[in-house]
Amino acid sequence: MNVREIHEFLNRMWESIFTLNEELKAELPEKGFKVEDVEEAFGAYIFLDGEWVRMDYPHPAFEIKPQIEVGVTPESYYFVVAIPKDRISEEFLALFLELFPRSFIYGAQDFLSDVYNWREDEKTSPREILQRIKDSDEKIFQFEADFESVEELKKGLLELIETGKRFEIFEL
Repeated sequence: MNVREIHEFLNRMWESIFTLNEELKAELPEKGFKVEDVEEAFGAYIFLDGEWVRMDYPHPAFEIKPQIEVGVTPESYYFVVAIPKDRISEEFLALFLELFPRSFIYGAQDFLSDVYNWREDEKTSPREILQRIKDSDEKIFQFEADFESVEELKKGLLELIETGKRFEIFEL
């Protein structure tokens, strides 16, 4: 293990999220969103070797109200948007999966059981995913998209906001 490489990697993670946070604080209020400060997020999970694994260490994350969390883990940059079950349509699902091919969908309560996992369910149709959602007792579903860079994350967030407004998924 190279401690310097770990140190530099962690600094890049935090610095990039602080920078993105400041940029979004300047851009998103005019779209009806409030960007909270970056915090240390604890108790998160990352998908490693085919399963969700708990992170006992903090990672940088912040909220965009309403309904969005943004952050970075050692695995990827990400956003998660919480969507009430009754606001999820097949058309929204199809566009979300097209825009964000590296995505996961899971319930707010049972967040370790995926309704959709891009690594395992790539050929699953939006209709099948919607049926899984309808058959679930969950009231709110988490739509997560992963990105390789902070630039891709920002672009994805702006696409999410436009798409979410179009399909009225946000409680604005």
